[in-house]
Formats: sequence, C-alpha cells, structure tokens
Amino acid sequence: GSLNTGTAKGVVTSVQETPVRNTVHIDEQGRPITKYQLLEPFVIPNLVGFSVATFLPGQVMMPPHKHETMHELFYVIQGDGMFQINGEDYEISPGSFLHIAPNEEHGIWVPKDNTMPLRMVVTGVAIGDKIVKKPASSEK
Repeated sequence: GSLNTGTAKGVVTSVQETPVRNTVHIDEQGRPITKYQLLEPFVIPNLVGFSVATFLPGQVMMPPHKHETMHELFYVIQGDGMFQINGEDYEISPGSFLHIAPNEEHGIWVPKDNTMPLRMVVTGVAIGDKIVKKPASSEK
C-alpha cells in the first residue's frame, strides 16, 4: 500500500496568530483549560497535534485520566504547577518535560495562590487506530 506521509505542505505560524480555543477539560468553577492549537491532530500521521495549553491559577484537571493508545508529551514554558502520575506528585516549572506513556494515570493542577498561569507545549503520538480517553480506575 501507499505510505501516508500526511500533509504535503508545512506551516509557519505563532501563538499570536492562533485563536485561543477551549479544551474538553473544565475546572470546578466552570472555567475551561484553554489552548493554542498550532497544528491540528493527525495532520502528521499519528501525531495528536501540537498546542500550547494554559492552566490558570487554581485550575485543576483531576481526577487523573489515562489514554490507552497515546504517548503524551508536555514541556513547561511558563509558570509552576503540579502533575500527578500514577499517584505520585511532581512539581513542574519552566524547563520541565514529562512523557506520559499509555495507561499511566495523570492529572494536572495549578495552586490557586500562584501569580501566573502554567503554560505547556503539549503533543502526543497515537499508537494503533484511535485515541481512547478513560477515567482512572478509581472512577470506575
């Protein structure tokens, strides 16, 4: 069969040119976690897009969730926050890099007394045919 090489033309853009959009994640106060989607999902085969996500002080993406068919990658560019991975808490700050493997339970939050948002580059690689997002086992 023919190889799916994805789009025939690349892109040069910036967050300044990219409209902010809401993610599927909403915090307890009803505030969505937002992102700049610089590259749409699957423009490059198996790449789940490339975005810059913003978590405001006090925003929480918990309880943890997991992806059965995705490696997810996070790189912190601004602010401080917390990641929980498989029940263990990690402090993150600019320069922090996280690779979340399939089925690793993960959640993110920013302490409410923080003065600046947490901004992270987010991308991932899909394994297999589709992305499945499941609540952590504690939610079943």
